[in-house]
Amino acid sequence: MDKKKFLKIAFYGMLVLTVITIMMTIVAAYDQKNTIRIDPDDVVLVQLDTIKGNIDPDAEVAVIKTSLGEIKAELYTEYAPKTVARFKELAESGYYNGTYVYEVQKDMFFSGGSPYSDGSLEDGYDEESEKIEQELHQNIWPFKGAFMSCGLTRNSFFTGEQIVYGGSRFMVAGSIEFTDEIKTELLEGKENTHIEDAFIEYGGLPNASQQMTIFAQAYDGFDVLENIMKLESDEETFRPFDEFKIEEIKICTYKEAPKSQADESIKK
Repeated sequence: MDKKKFLKIAFYGMLVLTVITIMMTIVAAYDQKNTIRIDPDDVVLVQLDTIKGNIDPDAEVAVIKTSLGEIKAELYTEYAPKTVARFKELAESGYYNGTYVYEVQKDMFFSGGSPYSDGSLEDGYDEESEKIEQELHQNIWPFKGAFMSCGLTRNSFFTGEQIVYGGSRFMVAGSIEFTDEIKTELLEGKENTHIEDAFIEYGGLPNASQQMTIFAQAYDGFDVLENIMKLESDEETFRPFDEFKIEEIKICTYKEAPKSQADESIKK
């Protein structure tokens, strides 16, 4: 092999290796960005104030109107700025008006925000090109009434691990049944248990912790939330047998949001 040809092959070989190295570095950076270290001593459970109605009058909230009633939730711009911005943009444009609750797992969660009852996005909204990286934070957990972005799941080309992106659709957390056995498992071997204690007291999905971006927390309408999660659905697809839609989502401040006559407390 002549020297010129050898140098050409070596050059392209180094170029390929460089590209692979860069891509692996990007993947590693993404994985690091979307994996957070939890220090229980430093965790501030901000959602508990939301649940109790201790909300700044000027805080932004979403009023989600459904045919079963309204759910009101505080938006967490501080912790999930990109996800909240996308949600607000779509809500204010009327995108969510008339969209489906397309998935209901009894007492556990419901998923909404799709124009079609199968959860698809065939109306021209290109979620793939507008996907949002996860915004995880140690102060935000999937307590009952937490709004989680549930857009896209993709497999990493290099690591094979699942990479989750947010999008237009969202999931609202219900609660598992906290049996004595589950309580024991949650608390066992931990010195500081205030996160686990909060799950036990207020309900939620501890197995979904730090898995999806949580961008809002319900503070009113827990009875509506429970009624939605009691809708009968297919055992395999979790699609409700009866069509159920989100009629409208309005964004306003807490002081501007309509007040309910009964301030429901969260129930498991």
